[in-house]
Amino acid sequence: MSRSGLQQSPRNSRGQSPAILLCSLFLLLASPLPVAWQHWRYSRAIDLSPTQATQLVSLRLPPDVYAHAAPFLTDLRVIDDTAAEVPYILHARDLPRGTAVSYTPRVLENSFSPGHYTQVVLDLNKYSAFHSSVRIDTPKAEFMEWVEVAASDDARVWRIVQERAPIFRFPREGHSGTSVVAYSPTNARYLRLRILDVHEKFPVTGAQIISTPAEKPEREALDIAFTPTTPSAPNQSAWLADLGGGNLPLREVRFQVGPGEFVREVTVQSSRDSSQWHWIGSGEIYRFAQGKRECEQLVVHVGGDSGRYVRVEIANGNDRPLAAVVPKMYIAAQRIVFEQQPGKTYRLLYGQTRAQQPMYDLDRRVTPPQMDAALVAQAGPEEVNSDWSDPRPWTETHRFVLWFGVAIAVLLIAYTAIQSLRRSETPADQDATRSEPPQR
Repeated sequence: MSRSGLQQSPRNSRGQSPAILLCSLFLLLASPLPVAWQHWRYSRAIDLSPTQATQLVSLRLPPDVYAHAAPFLTDLRVIDDTAAEVPYILHARDLPRGTAVSYTPRVLENSFSPGHYTQVVLDLNKYSAFHSSVRIDTPKAEFMEWVEVAASDDARVWRIVQERAPIFRFPREGHSGTSVVAYSPTNARYLRLRILDVHEKFPVTGAQIISTPAEKPEREALDIAFTPTTPSAPNQSAWLADLGGGNLPLREVRFQVGPGEFVREVTVQSSRDSSQWHWIGSGEIYRFAQGKRECEQLVVHVGGDSGRYVRVEIANGNDRPLAAVVPKMYIAAQRIVFEQQPGKTYRLLYGQTRAQQPMYDLDRRVTPPQMDAALVAQAGPEEVNSDWSDPRPWTETHRFVLWFGVAIAVLLIAYTAIQSLRRSETPADQDATRSEPPQR
């Protein structure tokens, strides 16, 4: 008997192990928050190394926070181990730093050399910032040209900063194209543009200089796949993604496309219910070669917070659909920046539909370079508040009871009205009704 018991115990322990693990996992993912924060449904521990002095820390928001957070992240809160609210800054490297909106240089020369090129020389005068692209203004409706860009400090000795770049526009085929030429960053005072059309002068009315970004926007890929769907119009290809929630700060859709040359118009739309759609971005993707140079653009920029669904459509015209297309979404990476105090631990809270946007003065005391230099923190797994209390009024959370009460009230009113009508009948009316001969 004792031997039997010894043999049975290991089997029991093995059978109980999954249950114990599940219970442990449940306890890990469902834990109570302090009473003051009972209306916040989700939280994450913030992993930080201990500190001996106050320091700034930066926590990058995991993408799945957006699915449970309130619109525009108004419900984000940071608390310490005493349940005290901790001021924070929502920080995003969302725009290229050092980018000039536009600068209009003076045109020194606008000439044509038959059999060679149209030449435009620009004087940036006292504009000393580094620049890396130029937008060519032209009234020409349709064109496909190649441009060479050279730079000079004295308008005598020139160095090539872009050997050959395309500009094009085909509005009748639905292609808005591009008239921006990128080149190696330079702070030279003079630029020389050569539009390499040997047959006729290319009309140029002006140009706009775009400076070099000191730092590119920070983007984060979403691990959410697009699936093919029915397009909204013929001769289009379409893909649909279900984000599971809204509020994501979408900024780019990048494409992987199979081999081949193409120029296609792309439209990106968003919806909260997959029936009413609104525009959030459009652009062109292309890949083609002229001579030994290949031109490629596979990114479409989008703006605004998304709904639950995102649809991407590519207009094919009369061309065959592109092969092996894989769209992928990217969001603006956002960070929570706050001050870590010695001996404190911290937790990120979200999931409160009634929370208002907090106001702290921390962003007036901290500069962007200080935020960039903040110590990097990590977020733990999402935990559900086991003591969560819905912040919505009782009438919103129990609407079926409210409507049931309204229905009962309507029935009672109708019943009372009928009884009142019966009581209001005169004795003469009742006698007349009784004295009527029966119908045969």
